Amino acid sequence: MSRTAAPDEVGALWLQTLQRAVGRASHDVKDALNGVSVNLEVIRSRAARPDAPASAVAQFGEAAAHQLERLTSLTEAVLAAARAEREPADVGVTLRRVATLCNASSSSADAAIVLVDDLVGSALTGVHGDAVRLAITAPLLEVVAGADRSRRAAEVTCTIRGDDDAIRVVIAAPDRRAAMPGGVAEAVRGAGVRWTEGEHDLSLAFPRA
Repeated sequence: MSRTAAPDEVGALWLQTLQRAVGRASHDVKDALNGVSVNLEVIRSRAARPDAPASAVAQFGEAAAHQLERLTSLTEAVLAAARAEREPADVGVTLRRVATLCNASSSSADAAIVLVDDLVGSALTGVHGDAVRLAITAPLLEVVAGADRSRRAAEVTCTIRGDDDAIRVVIAAPDRRAAMPGGVAEAVRGAGVRWTEGEHDLSLAFPRA
């Protein structure tokens, strides 16, 4: 029988994984901040002209709003990842936050993550929140990283659904193998997460709360 993973073991592994995820997101945060700043400066300088029509700054206002929306989403995801999860953890909420973090990357070769929500009802699990985050984030970081810098990796699809016993998250990567990284497998298994691996997909099962 698998031993129960010590909370500090899962917590330490989650911290390492979080640092990697935030490192990927940092470029996007800086890029969005710069986008807001540049567009606002253009608006300020053009609006200062007494004869400048509103149309002269409209497109820059829209661009600044888009970058601010992007920045807000990333900031909320980073802050949520840094806080302790509420217990019982909600797999759906965790998946959305993790996907936002993992979608942030400085590389144009990295895959985009597409979420598919087929869940009906609650997504609460009895698995500890850090173990839920670790079990989703660790394999996602592996499959989104583009190996061939000359082209963008195919989209990764994350589907969440539920049955009577568990909340299930299926990570499908059509052009690569999706698997639980060996460095975290024992810890998340000990915390109660179960999974099966196909050639291009990883199916995670989180027991219901």
